[in-house]
Amino acid sequence: MARWEIRCFQGDRGRPEFCDAYADQPARARAEFRATLNGLRDQPTVEGWSRANGFDLLNGKKYAKYRGIGKLRFQASGVQHRPLGFLGPRPGMFTLLIWATERDGEFHPPGVLDRALSRMNRVLRNPELADECDL
Repeated sequence: MARWEIRCFQGDRGRPEFCDAYADQPARARAEFRATLNGLRDQPTVEGWSRANGFDLLNGKKYAKYRGIGKLRFQASGVQHRPLGFLGPRPGMFTLLIWATERDGEFHPPGVLDRALSRMNRVLRNPELADECDL
């Protein structure tokens, strides 16, 4: 039984924006994403959400502005996929915010970290913008 509730960002109009981005990914990337997410979902404590299990919180001076945002880490077909999300808005929840990739230490598309931060802040103000998802 899953221990963590996984939520996905929904736009103001109820559009499943993260789910749409997931659906646009190649089949191999979707499979790797599900494997990584399922491994994290079954961790009994937040300490299990670690680099070894495919998750990193953004940290360091470069990412100080984005405190609280984490990235799922996996590779598919030579691409480093980094879906972004945060632990919350309530204990035992993880909210997926936006799909990103990383190359040479830079996130793509440009501005994706600012969009993730905006979405996280919106969900924290209004948890209804994140709905339970089954990916």
